[in-house]
Amino acid sequence: MLMGGAALDAVGVPLPDETLAAARASDGILLGAIGGYKWDANEKHLKPETGLLDIRAGLGVFANLRPVTVFPQLVDASPLKKDIAEGVDIMVVRELTGGIYFGRPRGFGTNDNGEETGFNTEIYSVSEIDRIARVAFEVARKRGGKLCSVDKANVLEASMLWRKRVTAIASEFPDVELSHMYVDNAAMQLVRNPKQFDTIVTNNIFGDILSDEASMITGSIGMLSSASVGESGPGLFEPIHGSAPDIAGQDKANPIATILSGAMLLKYGLGAEDAAKRIETAVAQTLDNGFRTGDIYSPGTTLVGCKRMGMEVLKALESHRRHRREEEGGELWEILEVEVITPPRLGKTYVPDFKLKIHDFSALLETKATSAISVPFDLSGYKWYLQVSPMHKKNNDETPYVALALILWPYMLEQGLTVHAVFKFSIYDHSNRMYCGCKADYNFDFKNNYSKKECLIPLQELLKWSSFLVDDSCVFGVEILKIDVSSPERKEVVVQHKATTVQNFFVQKKGFVEGTYTWTVNNFHELELKNFFCSPTFEVGGHKWYICMYPRGDRCSTDCLSLHLCLDAPNDLPRESKNVAKMTLSIQDQKNGKHVTITTGLVVFRGSWGWPNFIPLKKFKDPSGGYLVESNCVVKADLTIVGSSNDG
Repeated sequence: MLMGGAALDAVGVPLPDETLAAARASDGILLGAIGGYKWDANEKHLKPETGLLDIRAGLGVFANLRPVTVFPQLVDASPLKKDIAEGVDIMVVRELTGGIYFGRPRGFGTNDNGEETGFNTEIYSVSEIDRIARVAFEVARKRGGKLCSVDKANVLEASMLWRKRVTAIASEFPDVELSHMYVDNAAMQLVRNPKQFDTIVTNNIFGDILSDEASMITGSIGMLSSASVGESGPGLFEPIHGSAPDIAGQDKANPIATILSGAMLLKYGLGAEDAAKRIETAVAQTLDNGFRTGDIYSPGTTLVGCKRMGMEVLKALESHRRHRREEEGGELWEILEVEVITPPRLGKTYVPDFKLKIHDFSALLETKATSAISVPFDLSGYKWYLQVSPMHKKNNDETPYVALALILWPYMLEQGLTVHAVFKFSIYDHSNRMYCGCKADYNFDFKNNYSKKECLIPLQELLKWSSFLVDDSCVFGVEILKIDVSSPERKEVVVQHKATTVQNFFVQKKGFVEGTYTWTVNNFHELELKNFFCSPTFEVGGHKWYICMYPRGDRCSTDCLSLHLCLDAPNDLPRESKNVAKMTLSIQDQKNGKHVTITTGLVVFRGSWGWPNFIPLKKFKDPSGGYLVESNCVVKADLTIVGSSNDG
């Protein structure tokens, strides 16, 4: 997506609306450098850097995380003495959207002597300080457990409030050691004794300066990545260096900062810490192998360009993924390392609106059912279903995946109405006590009420990965984040989250109950004047069932014959128990003995299930065909009860 200078050249603005919209709809953004001499003379609102400020504000990111790590292979490249630089590992947490860069009033004026003046305002609110402090404490908790808050509380009122609130938030994190330091002293200590710092938290302008100073400890800003995150929504991940227009197009830039920004995206944006670690290991291995771009080159190493360095990191990543050599018992063994492909973690704050626990997952596979569909759950005035497809295959890929889809009950929709929903699918990771999954969206309408299937995890990975499959059971979930309704005017529906609805889905390994019923309709032309008509009841599994036909289609389809299989007197059944069944409905072509047939996956029966658009009326009534002969048609229902379901 275009942004910065490229966007200015293409469309005349530094941040096009479509770029911001795509960023908001994503799970994470990897951002390249955006500036250059070409646009330096532009007015402020037409500078590339304005696009950067706008996307930060548009995404609501307020915390900038800058790791400062001296790689042991590059310690000699540091301008500091080796004994000072060696082992430095600092995380600078900078407040990003407040302070003097955004404070008002600001501008130009004239003083009492008639001189031109320029002025800015350093201002912070309690909520702004509290939220960045909590982010910093959480980061410190996961690192060395030490947090240093940097301010200028001996002079600035904004810093006095900063120190007061950071000290107050510390009570929420008794396991983290908090210290305070004035910014001038911190600037000195960073070059005098940087190893004293583990995690630093500070305001916008101090963080801007200190993080750049700290970056030089590493020897090159071409090695440093950063992350900008908010309370919710996608994060922004980018190298800290600029676009370096003086070497553009010369294959001289160091790509490692961008590569490590991708690792931060995986770790902090998607929760895929193992994948991030593999990238970090590949970078370290590439440096071990002696490859250097010009900014980190030293005698005795191999000087390479940007492209070659990227390829060497990729080779190291592939090598690490495929093989590991171990020495054991005096013998050298080559072990094939199997990469486990798991979905990204959604974070500990993720709570699904609906949770489906499938028991006896292996039995579900044995039924060869294409999917399992839940009971409906209500949210914000709509009925939704969760569909789990255990053996879904992508286009041109024979690998079976466990995939999820969201279904919107179409009978709540009006003709021409479109419901755009944004949601997150998930599977529960028992080892980490966290959901993993992906974000998706879909435009639902009368004829398109099944979302696209989103592949969560390869089936074989699920079967061998005990974190997801425990006691032959796994838990799937969905959280609906946003609902927009369009027609004739677009309006946003407030998503009203309630306590998670839980459903247990049991599949038997054997002892299925099967039944077949054939319904011959002898007077279709007479009955088609009705909105619908039904077959006699028939019994399967101790319950009575019947077929319902809508001869002119139902509310969702006026140009098709609609067929439904219904449970007779469903309200007489105990609410705590429902049948899980697989059904097939078909209409016979009486001239050649063939059938138009549709089969469900496994569905939970509480009332009825069927298809509004079973067969086009034009095809059904075509005299040259055999589906309707004179006034006769033959409908068949095959029903297999494979299990039960109850509320969790």
